[in-house]
Amino acid sequence: MKIKKLILSFAILSFALSTGDAFAQSTRNSSSRTSQQVDENILLKPDALIEGQYVTLGDIFSGIDPQQADIAVAHAPQPGKQAVLDYRWLYGIAQRHKINWRPRTTADQVLITRASQIITIEEIRDAVEVALVDYGIKRPFTIDLSSENFQIHLPVDARSDVTVSSVELNSRTQRFVASVTTGAQTAQQRTYRISGKYYPLSTVPVLVEPVARGQIIRPDQVEYRDFRTERVPNGAIQDINDVIGKEVVRAGTPNEPLLFRDLTNPILVRRGALVTVRLVTANMSLTARGKALENGSKGDIIRVVNQTSNKTIQVEVVAENEVRALPAMSQ
Repeated sequence: MKIKKLILSFAILSFALSTGDAFAQSTRNSSSRTSQQVDENILLKPDALIEGQYVTLGDIFSGIDPQQADIAVAHAPQPGKQAVLDYRWLYGIAQRHKINWRPRTTADQVLITRASQIITIEEIRDAVEVALVDYGIKRPFTIDLSSENFQIHLPVDARSDVTVSSVELNSRTQRFVASVTTGAQTAQQRTYRISGKYYPLSTVPVLVEPVARGQIIRPDQVEYRDFRTERVPNGAIQDINDVIGKEVVRAGTPNEPLLFRDLTNPILVRRGALVTVRLVTANMSLTARGKALENGSKGDIIRVVNQTSNKTIQVEVVAENEVRALPAMSQ
C-alpha cells in the first residue's frame, strides 16, 4: 500500500514539473513574440491637456499612425478636473487598436487634465451685487459668500458670461441664496446655488498715518474709507471737513473711524499772546496790535486789549494769533 502511494506521488510531481516547464517555455515564447511586435517609436505621453469632451489615441501615444490619432477612446474628465489612466487600461487600449506598445513597468500611466476657463469668485460676487441692487438693496454694501474659494470651470469653448437668474432674499437677516447661471440658453448651461449675506456700508473719514496728540491734522493725512455700518461706533465723524484742521486730543489708530471726542478745535490764540487785530470794512482796512485775555479757537469770540487805546474789545479768532475786530464793537 505504501509503495503504491509513493509511486502515485512521484507521478503527480513529475507531471507538475513537466507542466511547469512547458508553461514557462510557452510564456517565454509568447514574451519573445510580443517584444518583437513592440514599436520603439511609439511612446507614452505622461501628461495630456484635453480641450474637448473625449480622450483620443493621439492624446495618449506619440509615434502612432496619424489616421489613428483622432480615434476617441474615453470620455475626458469634467473641465478643470484630472484623471489617471493606469498601465492596465493603457495596455488594453493598445491591444484593442493594434498599437504595438506595452507597459515597461506598472508605474506607466497618463495624467489627463481637462482644460477650462475659470469664473472666479470675484466675478460671481460682482454679478450677485448687481442682482441685489436690482432687488432693491441700496449701495454701498458688501457681501460675504458662503464659499470664498468657490470657482466655476467651464469648457474652453463655452460662453463665459455669468448671470443671476433668481435671488431668495431675507431683508431682516440680510441673507440670500442666489442662482448663478453660466452658458445661458446653450447646451452647456449650468446653474449653481450660492448663499451669502450682505452688509450695508458707511463711508467715514480715517487717518492714513499716525498723528500724535496735540498735532493739527493736515488734508493729506485723512481720506474716506468704507466700513460695515454695524462696525462704525456711535459718535463717529461722517464729514472729512470735521477732521481737517482739528487738533488731536487722543491719538487714534490709522484706518479706523474717528470719533468727535478724539479731536478738538486747535487753540490758535492763547491767553497773554500778542495778536494782530484787523478791522476791514467797505471803506477802510485798519490793523492794530492787541493782547489776548483768553484762549480761543477758530471762530471763537474772545476779548483782546487794544494796545494803542488800552481798551478791551471783542474779536473773532480767524488764524493763529490773528483776530478780526467786530465792527459793531470795535473801538
